[in-house]
Amino acid sequence: MPAAVNRQVPRAWRQRAGQFPRPPGPNPAFQYSDAIPAGPWQDKLTMPPPSSQAIRCCELWLFALMVLALLPLSSFGGLALHGSHLADSPHFFARFRAERGQTSGSVVPPVAARIEQALAHNEVDTVRTLVPRLLAEPNVSPETLLRMGAELAQHNLFAEAATVFGKCAKESPALFEGYYNLALAQLALGRNTEALATIQKAPVASPDREVAQTYLRGKIELALGRKDQAEQDLTAAYTAAPKDENYALDLGLLFLIRQKYQAAVKVFERAKGYHQDSVYLLLGLALAQYLGGESAESINTCRALLNLQPDFSPARVLLAFDLTITGDADEAVKVSALGLNDPAPFPYLYYIHAAALLKQQSRDYDGILNDLGRAEQSIPGCALCYLAQSKAHQKMGRRDAAIVDLNEAIRLDPTLAECWYRLASLYEQEGRKAEAQQARQKFEDLKENKADRDSEMLRGVFLKTLGGQASP
Repeated sequence: MPAAVNRQVPRAWRQRAGQFPRPPGPNPAFQYSDAIPAGPWQDKLTMPPPSSQAIRCCELWLFALMVLALLPLSSFGGLALHGSHLADSPHFFARFRAERGQTSGSVVPPVAARIEQALAHNEVDTVRTLVPRLLAEPNVSPETLLRMGAELAQHNLFAEAATVFGKCAKESPALFEGYYNLALAQLALGRNTEALATIQKAPVASPDREVAQTYLRGKIELALGRKDQAEQDLTAAYTAAPKDENYALDLGLLFLIRQKYQAAVKVFERAKGYHQDSVYLLLGLALAQYLGGESAESINTCRALLNLQPDFSPARVLLAFDLTITGDADEAVKVSALGLNDPAPFPYLYYIHAAALLKQQSRDYDGILNDLGRAEQSIPGCALCYLAQSKAHQKMGRRDAAIVDLNEAIRLDPTLAECWYRLASLYEQEGRKAEAQQARQKFEDLKENKADRDSEMLRGVFLKTLGGQASP
């Protein structure tokens, strides 16, 4: 199937980003430069202060969520699911005309033109009023119905698109495209069981349609949590059509989700050979390389990506993160600062710029706090932002503000051990003995549960399926 266009970030995909699994292990090359404040109770601990490994794991987890939110992973074979892609249904229209010609007696009703005009002016209420009139029209050509459904989906009107595709499938039951696009719209609406039944009923009259059916079935199975079946079908579709960018992107994503990083690298590498200008394939490759422990290769891929598209903010984020992890805080500051001048900076750039400045021992506290404030506004539940903010406030001598920051970080993520460790120290310095003891105990509890948490991360149980969890 042809490569899709219109790479708008799907909103529902952003909502589902939090389901990405935490990476399985620490990077020993990363050295945490912010010393934990000493406290008179430190000798009572049975383990050292939380090292960079736990923080690095959380940073990587947060970063992976943000980067994956930019991958066009909801391509769904080209139809505009969650606002991400232009439908490739028009390509099916062309084949339909060539193979069968225009349906005898079919018409293009004036209401279709009125719907298109209303969509062009973003008059959603008008569109919703007109769609039932289109559905009531007799003898509407399947081409018109497919085109109108695709345009509705492009504008995130998936319920309306589903009704139009449903009319097409009912009135033209021998047409594969009607069922295919109906299943896509149902998937966008989170009606995954219906979507699976719909795509299974699609009439398959040629090898390319069989591959498309297998691909879409794999995406629906992933939405249903059937990851093994999804991998089997997505792999089969990609194997049958390795030049299809969407197939490569979705299979590569599935491997990232399942923490099969080397497999993801192989898929993205191969696909890159067919689509050398695809920034999304390169971004997926860079992320897979990093998660697979190939930081140097990831850095090189990011630089190649930025040479291709200098203002592609997610690549700059990944490069800055790579540089920070490998210990080059100075270069990370430069890269992230340059990215903040992009037309639409990726929110994570603000966090990584502030974090790199802290590791650089910068005294530009106003700049650090400004960056973190912007990050907190744009990244939901950014516990690490408040942890970093507490470090800046502490260096400024504002222990009270640092305590407030740490409590907010803990509210967002009670399992972040370093927050409890730092909070206990600050409470001790403030003479708040009882609260210090409580924070120390919480830290000790997290220490005792650490093995179980690592095991959970290794098994990837934090991962939920990416599809069908949120409506557009």
